[in-house]
Formats: sequence, C-alpha cells, structure tokens
Amino acid sequence: MIPIFFSVDDNYAGPLTVALHSLAQHADPKREYQVYILTEHLTAPHRKLLLAQATPNVHIAFASIGAQFKARIDDRGNTLRADYFTLTIYFRLFIAELFPELDRAIYLDADTVVLADVAELFNTPLDGALVGAVSDPFMAANPETATYAAQAIGLPVADYVNSGVLLMDLAAMRQANFATAFLNLLNRYHFRSLAPDQDYLNAMTKNRLLHLDPAWNVQGEQPQITTPKLIHYNLFDKPWHYQGVPHETEFWATADDTEAGAALHATQVAFGPKQVAADHQHKANLIELARSISTQPVTFANVAAKEGGVQL
Repeated sequence: MIPIFFSVDDNYAGPLTVALHSLAQHADPKREYQVYILTEHLTAPHRKLLLAQATPNVHIAFASIGAQFKARIDDRGNTLRADYFTLTIYFRLFIAELFPELDRAIYLDADTVVLADVAELFNTPLDGALVGAVSDPFMAANPETATYAAQAIGLPVADYVNSGVLLMDLAAMRQANFATAFLNLLNRYHFRSLAPDQDYLNAMTKNRLLHLDPAWNVQGEQPQITTPKLIHYNLFDKPWHYQGVPHETEFWATADDTEAGAALHATQVAFGPKQVAADHQHKANLIELARSISTQPVTFANVAAKEGGVQL
C-alpha cells in the first residue's frame, strides 16, 4: 500500500480533484494506493467531489491535523504567496506524528498533475535522508530570492527545495522528533518566511535531504526535462486562472475528464484585470519580502550560526 498525502482547504478543492484523477489514471492496477486528504472544514460538496475520484485500488480518506498540534501553532503573519494564511500549509510537517503506523509516504500539493505512477517515486531510496525533494526554480530565477535562500535559510539556492512534492521517511522523522523540533522553532523565533512550511523544511533538513529526479516536480518552462512525471503549477501560473500557462494542455486534458472541469473553466473566465493586478502585486510583495527578510537579525541562518538547534 502506497500512502499519498494532500493538504487542502476549499480554495483548492477543484485543482485537487484534477490531481487525484491524474494520480488514479497512472496508478498500477496491481497495487494499492491510500490517499489521505489533510483538511479542516472542507464543505460537503467538495468532499463528495474529491471522494468521487476514488477507484477500486486508489482509496481516499479525510484526516484532521488534530487539536493537540493546532493549539501549538503560533504563526504571526506569515502568508502563502504573500497572499493569505491557512493552517493547511503546515499540515505536511505533522504527517509522521499523525500516522505512526506508516514508515514512508509521499506528499503532493493540490496544484499538481501526475503523469507517471507514483509508485516509482515511493520506491526511490532515501539513503538516510529524512525527505527527498526537487530544487525550486522560482527561487533560483530571481536574485532577491537566491540571496534569501543563502542569507536567510543558509543554503545555496541550488540546494533549496520546493515542498510541493516530498518523499518522506516518516520513521526517521519520528526518530528525529521532527514535529516537536518544528514547533519549538516556530513558537520560539517566529521566523518571517517566504514559504512558511518550505523554509522550515529546508532549514531543518539541510543535512538530511535528498534531491530527487526533477521530472517529479516540473514547474513552469523546463525544456531540459523531456519527460515530466509530475507537473506542479506553483505560485501564480495556474491554468484555471490564465491561458498560455506552461503545461496547460496536460491540466485541461485531465480536468475536462472530471466533474470539476466546467467550474475550473468558469474560474478562468472570471479571472479578470482586478485578479491579474492582485497577482502582480503579490509577486512584487514576495520579492520585496525576500529582500527585507534577508537583512533581518532573526533568520534561520543566523540562529543556526549563533545558537545551533535548527538542523536535525
């Protein structure tokens, strides 16, 4: 049985429907897959839509992060895409503790389309690493974010990974007390972050991270990857918002085969100048935030250098 986790709120129920459908389309019929959707307050119609993507060998269930963890998350103002805050961005960091019966799992963001059997990803050796992930091209594409990776996180930008696709050694994460270490850092230092869960993951697993085949997390135009295994519509290039997005064909080929397709097309039509301007502003805010945080005294890199206790 291959466990796959997603974390979602109502804002991403439509794209997650597409991701689930694509995963099921490429699943080996001879294997069993258990999808867990970590969520809070997802509406009944959205739950029904997501459950409809199950197949005889791809099972879908919902799970909560648990009150004992939610009560200990004291995030002060960090947002997703310099846009809005949701607790779901942190849920992936608690999978090891929430599911003690599992030794290994895959985590995927909802804005993905799977083009290969995730069993291949699941079977990738981690060789002692806590997690496997792919480098983040957005961070490398901007001088401000590249500086941020080096000065605020303490990593060369080529080593900074995107947390939208993770292969997780849950047994090793429990042994390293990952969840407790994360909460201690979060609640003690309240680090300002570009991508809250992602920055913690990079800083904490700096010495125990494996770089995966980049075909498993293709973001934007990456022509050097000739056979993508998973497309990730990260940050602002959402095909349900814009036309001409890289790999939009793969998205709509799957979306139009689901009950969510019509609503996603309608979302694109309704995405007008006001929303486009907001996206441009949020991206500018993200770049400015990277520049600002890099000069602050309390960063992952500074705390690691002066006090230690950041890397596991």
